[in-house]
Amino acid sequence: MTIKYEDLHRLTTKQQAALNKAEERAEAITESSLGLWDISFRDETRPGRGHDITAWYADGEHLVVQYLDPYGSGPLVVSSLDLIHNDDDEEHFNDEGNCGCPGGDS
Repeated sequence: MTIKYEDLHRLTTKQQAALNKAEERAEAITESSLGLWDISFRDETRPGRGHDITAWYADGEHLVVQYLDPYGSGPLVVSSLDLIHNDDDEEHFNDEGNCGCPGGDS
């Protein structure tokens, strides 16, 4: 499982199982391995029930998002990314250090 240890205890058993399944599906779709899920937790609507979550992973080529309620239900979204700007890509900039992106003159 690729869930950060500190997030694992906050997930319901059904959410953990759903994220495992989502990881398998996303890896089959993208034909690559996912890293760690980043997870945001919504406030509990009924204390003790569990949190609705949004889990996501991005690697520069794909963005994978899994929305889950406390019962492990919710859509998986897999996107292919079209990179527009990257500060770490030296080839993206001209000799003066400027890029051609809107507002990307430095």
